Amino acid sequence: MGNPDKFEKHTAMKPGKTDPKNTLLLSISILISLVILEIGLRTLTPFPIHGEMANRVAHPVLGYTLDPANGEVDADGFRNATADGHYDIVVIGDSHTQGFNVKPGDSWPRQLADMLDVAVYNSGIGGYNIYHYPYLAELAKEKSPALVLLALLPSNDLLRSTPATEYLEGVPVKAIEGRLEQSSASLKEILQNNLAIASVVSYLNKKRTSNKENYYDVGGQPVQKKRITSHQGYSDLSDPVVATSFRNSLVMLSYINSNLNQSGIKFGVIILPSRELIIQEWAKARQIPLPDGYLVTHEEALIGAYTEYFANADINFLDATPYVLEAFQADTQFATVFYPRGNGHPFASGYQSYARAAATLIRRIN
Repeated sequence: MGNPDKFEKHTAMKPGKTDPKNTLLLSISILISLVILEIGLRTLTPFPIHGEMANRVAHPVLGYTLDPANGEVDADGFRNATADGHYDIVVIGDSHTQGFNVKPGDSWPRQLADMLDVAVYNSGIGGYNIYHYPYLAELAKEKSPALVLLALLPSNDLLRSTPATEYLEGVPVKAIEGRLEQSSASLKEILQNNLAIASVVSYLNKKRTSNKENYYDVGGQPVQKKRITSHQGYSDLSDPVVATSFRNSLVMLSYINSNLNQSGIKFGVIILPSRELIIQEWAKARQIPLPDGYLVTHEEALIGAYTEYFANADINFLDATPYVLEAFQADTQFATVFYPRGNGHPFASGYQSYARAAATLIRRIN
């Protein structure tokens, strides 16, 4: 017989070494756990927890739509149960119309449908802006609606990337130089935009590291300083780029109104306020002093310019600010969170206030 001690000497693991099989099993277990966690976060948390850029597919004109592989998205790439059938109302807009932070039933188009007992089609997608809306209005005609509603967010709808504009042939839209195309995303941003786990880690890290240097405290309401700065820049009509984009928006809104009216379809615009404007108005009503540097004057001026234009152009419109402010005041009175920390999209009651504003405008139009 051979020497058993010699056999053990050759088969035993050296001190400090790990069995490769155990390492592989551990790696597989961790991977499976992460996949389960990712699926759970996507299933149980408001859509889309993992970023504005997630779940998109390319589109030849719009640049992108949502991925129909997502259970909340129809075959045409919008957030509806189905793309088929007749719809009484079609709504167009950006992430506030798509319904960030809430499930489909709490988006404002769905809440509007429940309020009025009508069929409403949601063609809003995060990142869309004034350069997308004329094409969305053209698509809306395929649904044979009686009315098309546009949810306009002045503080965010001017300085964004532009899709193809060939469909606007004959519409005098001026070319804009600079600050419209979005920069390429970093690896960190790509992960946050496509993985729910990475998004949650980022959110928790921001919450842990947030301080007075990054946030204004307005009566207990935290507002990111960089959001104030960016909104002031996006809304500054003295900036040639903003001014040109604003004039383009008036041309396109007039085009949408005329195009739809020629097809026997009514058109209306809901003007949405930013989180920063709502908190400012709430603070004023409660006589809470605003911190130095907290300014949304450019947004106020921009909203005023739009309302003046709509009134003179005979375009149906309604400023949703009073409706959103009322809902915000009600929620804060009972210590209910209206806006997530560091995010401009409301929770369900905020979207309900959008729907209430839309319902009021619809009654006026009809």
